[in-house]
Formats: sequence, structure tokens, C-alpha cells
Amino acid sequence: MLDKPVNREELLAMVGVFKGGGEMNNPLRLLLLFVLGSFFMMSVCYAETVRIIAEDDWYPYSAKFDTGSRGIAVDIVRAAFKAEGVDVVFDVMNYDRGMEMVKDGNAVGCFDAPRTGEIENIYLWHDKALFSAAGFFYASSDFKGRINSMQDFDGKTVGLTQGYGYGNEIDMNTAMVKKYSHNDATLIRKLSAKRLDFIVLFDKIAEHLMPWENGVPRMVPVFKASSIDIYLAFSKSHPEGSKYRDIFSRGFVKIEADGTYQKIIDDWDIGLRSKSN
Repeated sequence: MLDKPVNREELLAMVGVFKGGGEMNNPLRLLLLFVLGSFFMMSVCYAETVRIIAEDDWYPYSAKFDTGSRGIAVDIVRAAFKAEGVDVVFDVMNYDRGMEMVKDGNAVGCFDAPRTGEIENIYLWHDKALFSAAGFFYASSDFKGRINSMQDFDGKTVGLTQGYGYGNEIDMNTAMVKKYSHNDATLIRKLSAKRLDFIVLFDKIAEHLMPWENGVPRMVPVFKASSIDIYLAFSKSHPEGSKYRDIFSRGFVKIEADGTYQKIIDDWDIGLRSKSN
């Protein structure tokens, strides 16, 4: 396989070696031109492909739809690999399962992974985060108390999503009573049913899932948790984990430099605002 696709100018230059070859008869020269041209046209059309696991239930960052995976992170990952000439096939599944597959070497990478102390040494990480997500503690809209610090959650029942990382101040906290659910929507239902005192959601996720009743939100943010950096976690055990980590890192630098990254963020912000109005 060629290290990179050959462009039209390079192809013409290479084929041009045979032009003007007076010592070569025309039929043979045409045959060589045809064979060489066909070979390089195949190299231009062929693109390297990598399979990456995309989380199935974290919209608007990444979620499963009938048409496949959609979200902010999906577009960023696709664009970064494309910048290095690599196509992506997304295998969409539960985040917890995906991260286990990557850890065991059965998949190259999975997103959306928070780079927290709990998993820092388990996976390979690209140079810059996909984005940062701000976490908030939410209570039912009829909550009358006041939260001034993390200590106010000591002994309280706090709902979290299984497998997610929320930053060390939550992940390493042993004073709050943590209850885990499979997804954020289930957390909201449990909070509404008074089965939890508080839940932790990230900002854009909460905006998307916010339950309303008679024009009033049924839950309210009561305290800001950590902002965490979200990554595409690559496998230490998969034979191509480090290779694609490096490819992705290079591509990410390119899409930041040429404006592609910011356009993805801006387009999603515009789209999400228009849906909320």
C-alpha cells in the first residue's frame, strides 16, 4: 500500500517518463501507460479504513440513530481521520461495553471517554481533547435547600451513569451514596420519582433531555461539578491502537488549524439552539 494517495500531478509526472521515449514502439508504450495509470488510479480510489466504537446514548455528542451514529464527537472524529486520508466505520454500542472491548484489545478505540485518574493508565490518549464538558448536580425543581460545597452531598443519594467518569472530585468521593444507572434518561426518571436526591449530568446532555411540565423544567442545577476533557480512548492491547492514536493526533491538529473543527462546533451550536427555540 502507498503511504499516501498519489495526486493527479504526481501521476502525470510519473507517466510522463514514457512520453518521448523514441526507442520504445507505440503499442508497448501505450500498454505500459495503461498498466501504470490503472495501478495509480486504484491507489487514488482506495482509502484506508479504521473501525471505531461510538457511544450510543450521549446526544448531542454521540448517539445512535436509524441512519447510524450522529453527534458533535462523531463529526470531529470523522474529520480528524479524514484529514489523514483514513475513513471511519463507527460501531455504535453502549459506552461501558465499548470501553471494555478497547481495554481487552478487541477494538481500536472508543469515545466519549473522560480522561480521569481512574482510567488514565488503562488506555492510550491523543494529544488534545475532543472538547470539554461541564458537569452539574441536578435536583428536582421543588428542591428548597442550598448547596454550597461538595461536602453538602455527604450521605446524599447521587445518581450517576454506569461506566462514566465525572472527574476525581466525584469519582474518588466516598462520602456520597452513589447509585448507578445504564443511561442519563434513567437517572432523570429516578430523580423525578424521588428515588434519588441528586443526579449528575453534563451541560449539553441535560439541555437535550430536560423534562418540562407546563413550560417549567422539572429539574434544576444546584451545584457545578468538574469540567472534564473528553477523548477518543485508544487501546494499549490492540496491535494498531498506537498507530491510529498517532494518525488521529495529526489529523486533529490539521482540522484545528484549517477551521474544520470550529465549523463543526459552530454548526452544532446553531442547530441545537434552533431546535430549542
